[in-house]
Order: sequence, then C-alpha cells, then structure tokens
Amino acid sequence: MNSRQKSTSNRDTYFRLLCYLIPYWRRTLIILVLSAISACIAVLPIQILGIVVDEIRIADRLIDPTETNQQTDDYNRDSLTDENISPIPLSKPLLTASDYVHGRWFEENNSTVFMLIFLGASFLVMHTFGSGITMAHGYITTELGQRLVYDLRNQLYGHIQRFPLNYFENNKTGDIMSRLMNDVNSLEQAIAGPVITFITDMFKFAWIIYFCMKLDWQLTSIVLFVCPFISLCTYNFGKRIRKIFRSLRQKTGDLNALIQDNISGIRVIASFAKEPEELERFKQKNYENYFLHVQILRLVHTLRPAVDLITEVGAVVVICFGGYKVLQGQLSAGTFVIFFPYLQRMYGPITGVTRFYNQIQRALASTERVFEVLDTPAELKDAPNAVDLPKVRGTVEFKNVHFMYNKDPEVLSDINIKALPGQMIAFVGPSGGGKTTLTNLIPRFYDPSKGDIIIDGHNIKDVKLHSLRKQTAMVLQETFLFNDTVKVNIAYARSDASDEEIEAAAKAANAHEFIIELSKGYDSLIGERGVKLSGGQKQRIAIARAILANPRILILDEATSSVDTETEQLIQNAIYRLVKDRTTFVIAHRLSTILHADLIVVLDNGKIVETGHHQELLANDGLYKKLFEMQFNANEMRSPNPDAIEPDKPEPVATEEQFIDLDEPTQEKKWP
Repeated sequence: MNSRQKSTSNRDTYFRLLCYLIPYWRRTLIILVLSAISACIAVLPIQILGIVVDEIRIADRLIDPTETNQQTDDYNRDSLTDENISPIPLSKPLLTASDYVHGRWFEENNSTVFMLIFLGASFLVMHTFGSGITMAHGYITTELGQRLVYDLRNQLYGHIQRFPLNYFENNKTGDIMSRLMNDVNSLEQAIAGPVITFITDMFKFAWIIYFCMKLDWQLTSIVLFVCPFISLCTYNFGKRIRKIFRSLRQKTGDLNALIQDNISGIRVIASFAKEPEELERFKQKNYENYFLHVQILRLVHTLRPAVDLITEVGAVVVICFGGYKVLQGQLSAGTFVIFFPYLQRMYGPITGVTRFYNQIQRALASTERVFEVLDTPAELKDAPNAVDLPKVRGTVEFKNVHFMYNKDPEVLSDINIKALPGQMIAFVGPSGGGKTTLTNLIPRFYDPSKGDIIIDGHNIKDVKLHSLRKQTAMVLQETFLFNDTVKVNIAYARSDASDEEIEAAAKAANAHEFIIELSKGYDSLIGERGVKLSGGQKQRIAIARAILANPRILILDEATSSVDTETEQLIQNAIYRLVKDRTTFVIAHRLSTILHADLIVVLDNGKIVETGHHQELLANDGLYKKLFEMQFNANEMRSPNPDAIEPDKPEPVATEEQFIDLDEPTQEKKWP
C-alpha cells in the first residue's frame, strides 16, 4: 500500500470512528458551542493586563511634572486611537463601562483607582465565567467519551459472540480481551477528549489571530512564519510513531494472552516445576513492551524540545521587532506586554496539534485492531427470512453433509444419519475421526460446507440461532463452570428457575448430596472453572444444568474415563435420567456406555464406515469390533456381555410435564 492509499485508509478509518458521534449530535453541538465560548473567554483576560499597563503609564505621565505636554500627549488615552497605534480591542468597552459606573455611583472616588478596581473585578468575573463554562464543557465531554466507549464495546462484544468456534480456536483469548478492553479504552482518546480539545484549541487560535491582527498585523504575520516548521516536525513525528504504536498494541495483546494462559494453567506449570521457564517467557514478552514504550518516549522527548526551540524564535521576534515598534511609538506598551502570553497561546494550539496527532496515531493503531474484529464476518448469522424454530419432537437428519475448516482437507464426508425422537445415536471411532465436529454442527457452531441438517422438517440454516440453541443442550467432557455459585451454574440455562427446580435437577444428577455438604450449600462459590470441585462433581453440576434446561436434543461427550468407579456409576445413573425421552447424540469413549444405543455410527477419517446395533457391529468383524476388543483386552470392560456391564438403571423419572410442574405448591412427583 502506497502512502496515498495509507493516508486515505487512515482518513476513512477516522471518519468511520467519528460516525459513532452521530446518535449524540445534539450533545456534540452543545460541546462545540461551549468550546467556542470557552476559547473566546480564555483569551480576553489577557487584554485586561495590557489595558492596566497602558492606563498606569498614562497616569504616571499625567502626574510626572518633568514630562512635557507633548510626551504626555503621546501616552494619552486619545492618542491610542492614532492611526499608528491600534487600541486593545477590550480597551474602549471596559473603560467606557468604568467611566459610566464611576460617574453614576462612585464619583467621589479617585477615577484612576476605581478604574483599576473595575478592571480587576472584570478580570475575576471573566475567569469565573470561563471556569464555569470549562467545567460544564468537561462534564459533557467526559460523559460523551465514556458513552462512546460503552457503545463500541457493546457492539464489539456482541459481534464476537456471533463468531463461529474456529475464530476462537485460531485467535488468542488474551489478544481478544486486549482488543475488547485496552484498545476500546484507547478510542476515547481519539473520539472525545482530543477531538474536543483540538477543536477548542483551534477556536482559541482563531480568536488569538483575530485579536493579534487587530493589534498589529505586521508583527503577527512575522510570528506566524514559524508555524509551518512546527507542523512539519509534527507530521514527521507522527509517521514514525504510528508504526511503533501498532507494534505496541500487538505486543500488549501477546502479553495478555501469555498471562491469561499461564494463570489458567497454573496447576500444570506448578506440577511440572516450569515456573523458571515461564518466568523467562514472561520476561521476554514484557521486555518487548518495555522496548517499544522506550522508543515512543524517546520520540516524544525529542519532539517537544524541538518544537519549543522553534516557538522561542517567535518570542525573539516579538522582543526585537515589537520592542522597536514601541520605541518608535507604533505600538503601545500594553499591547507589547500582551503579545507575549498571546504568543504562547498562539503556539499552544499548534503544539496541541502535535499532541492531538500523536493521540490520533495511537488511537488509529487501536482502531484498526477493533475494526479488524468488527469487519470479520460473523459467518453464522440468521438468514434474512429466518423463522423461530417451533417446539421440536426431536427428529434430526444429516443429508449428504460435508465439512472442512477453512481450506483444510475435509473433516467430514458424505454423512447421512437420521435420528428419531427419543433415540440415542452413538458416535465411536479413532481420535480425530470427526465425532466432535459432527455434533458441533447440530447447534450450528459451524455450518456444513455441503449438505443440510434437518430438525423436524426445518433446515437449521433457515431458523433463528437463538430458537435452535434454546432446544439443545451439551454436556462436554471438559466441563466449563463459571466463577459463581452452584445455584447460578445449575440455573444458567434458566435464570428464572425456582430453588425447588434447581434442587430437583441437582438430585436427578446425583449432585444434591455433595452440594449440601459445601460450606454454603447451593450458594457456595466454586472458583474459576469450578476449581474447588472434583472432576466428577463438576460433571454432575453440568448434567444438572442440562436437566434444568429440559432440551429436546441432547449432546453428550462422555467424561467418565477420569473418575473413580463409584463416581462413574453416579454419573452414569444421572445420564440415564438425563437422556430419557430426548433425542441424544453421544460421543462414546467407553463402549460400555453405548451398548444399548438405538444406532451406533462408526466414524473413521471423517467418513461413516459402519452403522448398526452393538451385536450387529460385532458380527461385522469391522472397526467397531476391533475397538471393542482393544478396550476389552485392556480391562476397560469387565464382560463382553452387555447385560452384565449395563449400569444400574434408576427408577423411572419424571416426564417433561412432571418436571415443569415441580414448582407447584404440592409436589408429589419428585426426581429419584
């Protein structure tokens, strides 16, 4: 991309960012009006200082007997209207007002003393009024800036939630968090604060130029000669610093990702005594951030002295040329005095452009990262004519389904399966065969590359995602629990569930007994990812969550291989309760758990190689029999006889209608 394309891209990016102000245009307009008023008031009190100097000199000449009348006339008020000397703009209105008030109410007081008091009071009033305007301006600007950050973060988070799972598989969690938090926060420095400050500075600059031109256009023109050099320094500085800011944002995301990974995996790090190695990794990432910050600060500390040196050239011009004009009677002493603070305030907005440009460059680096996420298409979204999926019975059909991740080889090829309501479909096969991917297609975590998935006659691409996922539930091998109470985790799918319903679901999942033994029972905090619970306890909480959700379609990724025999039995009994009268898809790790499945589907390299019942597949002498014998020979199964290894089935459990009635006052139907 050439420089012109980059410039256009930056400009388009910034204008896109400013579009977030459109819903708040009234508030923005108020801020701009306050900026103009505040800028004008800020430059007026300086003129009072010049008026006081001129009036003191006039008074001094009038009372000094050694001065000639001609000399007195040179500094007379009226002489200030001479064509060679322009009066200070505020001089006439303020002095006229002072004379009027003095003549009407304070005539007995000394006119010169009263005039000085009047000018001092005017100075204080202007500053007080200006402070009030600045305060209101600051309140509104701050609130607007935070509102924009609030809106943008909401939009970004909502967009991220619509991403397919492979986005999160291909991007670091810490980097996503950095964009959502750090980068969005940085945008406030580009939308509200700096923009408003820049506009206010430009108003000040315009007012100062206006007044300086009225005071002495020749001196003002010479002073302005240095402005292009300041702008050139600013431009070159911005070109260099933006690239560093971009790298800094990336390195910050990498550092956040490392911290997030290490904190989440602290047990693994500790168990393998890898703390020294992880500390070295952290030091390396931290040093990269340190080095980029140092580069930025070096540039900043180089630019400011350079700009200050250029601005001092303007001060020299005022001293030499302005002083000469005073000696020649072409400029009043008061005007000469106020030119210095005006000079500083004139260059202030120009150097403010430097500050503004730096902040914009920093913000653009963050903006690019935020818009990069917002511009990533949410591949899984509702079709324009999508409808709500009505309450389903549970018929699920895969029709010629193919799937691949991006441009990788196909993970699933020509999958054709039909599950009837209430049936259990089990997927078995070697690791990497496509079992998990196949189940992830049902709730539309991914869309098939080819083919369709039909639920009760509805193509899932034609129904709203929310209505589809409300009727499905998943119990995964790696159970995820939130850092909250047991109650909140069980009720996650139904936040309106009563305590009785939550407890009934926990009993059905064989979790009630261990929950009531916790320090605060159902109100006990379980830690991040349920770290305070054992694997079997977390699994039963997840089953209780699925029971309470009461889905018609259930997906199970068995998680009994890493628990003891007693816990396994409790989980298996809970699963039998969970799957009753639901269409269930099971990813089987222990073949003993799916011997009574209505259909066993054997997957290998993404293709269906066998289907049938347990005994049929054993008789086929294919891959299923090989897997079965491998587990049997490894003592994973106690007997090849299905009846001998079937887990104890619980007593009949409540139907869906009975479960819904659990919140009735008289509860005769209970979960066993």
